Amino acid sequence: MTILESVADSQAKWSTAANGMKSTIDRARWFVFALSSLGAVLAAVASQLQEGNANPRTWVAITAAICLAFATFFTHRLLGSERVIAWVRSRAISERLKREAYRYATKTAPYDDPAKADDVLRAELQKIDEEAKDLLEQQIPAKDQGSSPRVFLGIDEYVAKRANKQIAFYENRAKEYQSTAWRLRSLEMALAAAATLLTAIASVVAKPVILGVHFDLAALTAVLTTLGGAVIAHIEAERYSFLVVTYRATALQLQRRVDGAKQPLSDFVNDCENILAAENASWIAKQTK
Repeated sequence: MTILESVADSQAKWSTAANGMKSTIDRARWFVFALSSLGAVLAAVASQLQEGNANPRTWVAITAAICLAFATFFTHRLLGSERVIAWVRSRAISERLKREAYRYATKTAPYDDPAKADDVLRAELQKIDEEAKDLLEQQIPAKDQGSSPRVFLGIDEYVAKRANKQIAFYENRAKEYQSTAWRLRSLEMALAAAATLLTAIASVVAKPVILGVHFDLAALTAVLTTLGGAVIAHIEAERYSFLVVTYRATALQLQRRVDGAKQPLSDFVNDCENILAAENASWIAKQTK
């Protein structure tokens, strides 16, 4: 096995580990969002029901408490800072290995001297391994060969496999996150508008009958406000706005560099890799803030 193949195998493992952690965190955030929202609604409904042997108030209140309890459980167990940091670090390790692999594969400085290239890469890998050793228990077998090069690349191959691929990734993800954020913000606005409308109605009709229950609109207004806050909190937790701006700015910066002069090769590759490294550093800082 060549040293380049070894780096690619390691990068694939860290990328698979990071993807698994991210998937768990994303699912947990959506579960917490759904459970918190459902718990708030059920708690508001329970507060309006009357006590009685045949009345479902107790069961509605219990269900609300269970939803909120599990929301808290998932937050502590799956969304704690140590889990987020482990995911971010795993992704950073994967990206760092990939950057070094592409520099080596294109014989870019500091790998432009064939007599010393392998030793320089081994020294860099030793640093990475030392920094990552406390995360080794998180590493899992790779599902594929990863995205690091396994053979030496020319300029055209680098542009196609690295630069253009990253540009497409950033643009597609920015579009996806913008669409999700827009839908969530629209939902929050609808909830805020509904709360405003109910406040106006409550000034005229204190307790209208809803499904046979005299419902206090002030309680419903409060729960709508709570739901709106949960939506905003989810948007902030996922960093949608930051990612859209950062990804699009990085894609534009990388595209401008690709459209410019590509010689000397070492300068071009290092410029592209530095752009990607800067975006990754910014992403790490935001996710661990």
